[in-house]
Amino acid sequence: MGKILVTGATGTNGKALVAQLQSRNADFVVGSRNVTQARELFGDGVEVRAFDFADATTYEGALEGVGKVFVLGPPLDLRLYELVSPFLDHLKKRGIARVVYFSALQADKMGSQLDFHTKIEQQLKEGFFDYTILQPSFFSQNFRNYEGENILERNIVFMPAGTGKVGFVDVADIANVAAEVLLSDGHSHATYRLTGPELLSYEDAARLLSEQLGTTISYPNPTPETFKEVLTASGAPAFIGQYLSDVYQIIGQHHVDFLTDDVFRVTGKQPTSLREVIARDFA
Repeated sequence: MGKILVTGATGTNGKALVAQLQSRNADFVVGSRNVTQARELFGDGVEVRAFDFADATTYEGALEGVGKVFVLGPPLDLRLYELVSPFLDHLKKRGIARVVYFSALQADKMGSQLDFHTKIEQQLKEGFFDYTILQPSFFSQNFRNYEGENILERNIVFMPAGTGKVGFVDVADIANVAAEVLLSDGHSHATYRLTGPELLSYEDAARLLSEQLGTTISYPNPTPETFKEVLTASGAPAFIGQYLSDVYQIIGQHHVDFLTDDVFRVTGKQPTSLREVIARDFA
C-alpha cells in the first residue's frame, strides 16, 4: 500500500496525528513547506520531505513510495480550494486514490466565501478517489491556543458564537480517528462528523474555565460587527474578522447543535469532554 504522506503536519491537528502514527509504528512521511522547522519539531525519527500545495514541483518528491495521503490544508486561507485542487488532480494522475481529507463540520453553512471545504469534498467524490472525509467540530484546544491571552489576561472568551451550542472535540480524538481510518480497512467513501460528548454554549465554556482557573471568566457574547471592530482595532487583517465571524456564526445560528457517535464508532473510545481538555490545557 505504500507510505502515508501527512500534509499540514506542523499544526495542532497535524502534530497530534504524527504522534498517533508514531505510537502505532506506522510507515509515514511528513510533507512541509519548511523542512528545517519540521525536522526540528519532529526529530530524527520522522522523515520530512519538501512539500507545498502551491508549488507543483514539490509533488513528485513528496509522493515517492506513497500510497495514502492525509490532506490538511493551511488555516485561514480563502484560496484553499485553489491550493488543494491541483494536488488532488496530481494524485489522480499518479493513481494514488486513498485520501483522507480534513474538512469541517457543517462547512456548507459557512457562506459562499468559505465554500472551499465543500468544493474539495465534491472533487473527491466525483474524482473516483477512495476517500474518507473527516468533519470535526470546533476544537477544544482553541480555548488555550487561540483564546489563551483573552482568558488569562482579560478574563474573557471573545468569539461571536451567540447563544448556540456545539460539541467541542478534542484534537487527540480527531487524530485517533484519522490514524484509524488511515491504517485500517472499512472506511472507503465514508464521512465522519466528529464531535465531543456534550453540547455546550460559550457561556458554558466560560463557566468551565472559571471553575478550572478559580476566577470569573466571562463571555460578553459580541455581535459579529463588534467582534470585527475589535479585531481590526487590534491590528488584525480585515479579512480575519469576517472569516472568523462567518465560521463562528454557524454556532450562533444553531447549525452545529448536535452530537454524533462517530468518534466511538471508529475508535471504540468515548470522546473526551471539554472539561477534561481545559483541565489539561490550563493546569
